[in-house]
Amino acid sequence: MLAEPPRVTRSATALEPARRLGIEGELVFPVDPTGGDLVMPNGYREGTHNGIDIGNGCSPGRGRSLLACADAVVNSMEQSTRPGKYITLRDRSDTYYRYHHLAEFIEGMEVGAAVSAGQVIGLMGSTGNTNWAHVHFEVWRHSLSPNIGFPIDPLPLLQRPAGLTIGSPQCDN
Repeated sequence: MLAEPPRVTRSATALEPARRLGIEGELVFPVDPTGGDLVMPNGYREGTHNGIDIGNGCSPGRGRSLLACADAVVNSMEQSTRPGKYITLRDRSDTYYRYHHLAEFIEGMEVGAAVSAGQVIGLMGSTGNTNWAHVHFEVWRHSLSPNIGFPIDPLPLLQRPAGLTIGSPQCDN
């Protein structure tokens, strides 16, 4: 049986959501920060956009390494119309991390495999219902089903790399 979510009795500070939800420490940023500029043009909106989008700012993003954000197990590797090719990780505290729009999975990756935080799990792409190379990254507690689990805004949980632009990039074209 799944544990009940913690009761919230007051507003949280920026880092408290992670502690309240049983997520220990900050999560590794899901995109390799060494591949150039990064942009997060839109934010989390529960019910309409249960994650954040991260892509390259002014340079092509297809093929950039995607990293396991936590020590976890590969829960699923699938392809569907809207998310395209996607991978879901599940950690020991029953938190799910989902990465959409992958160009490809890393060779040898399979459901049930253990992954370590920072390990490459796939490559950024534009599969599914999207027109730009990026990763749509979601965090869910207890289940990926909205009837059982609940989505969490990932941004306060992440170690943000230097040079991350939140909003539209200013590119010289």
